[in-house]
Amino acid sequence: MTQEQPAALESAKVLNVVGLTKSYGGLKAVDDVSLEVLEGEILALVGDNGAGKSTLVKSLAGAQPPDGGRIEINGV
Repeated sequence: MTQEQPAALESAKVLNVVGLTKSYGGLKAVDDVSLEVLEGEILALVGDNGAGKSTLVKSLAGAQPPDGGRIEINGV
C-alpha cells in the first residue's frame, strides 16, 4: 500500500538550475547544466581540473552571471 505525504511534509525545491551555460571566449566552461536540490539534500560537485566546477559555483552565488540558462533559489 502506498501512502501519499501531505503537501506540508514534501521537500521544497531550494535550488533549480536549467540549461546553465558560461563561456570564456570560444571555450565553454559550463555547457547546459541542469540540476535541482531539495530542502534537506546535500549536493557534492566533483570533476576534473578545468571541468567548470568553480565557474558553476560562482554563477550560483551571483558573482559571475551565466551566458544562458536559469537559476532559481527558493523559487525566485
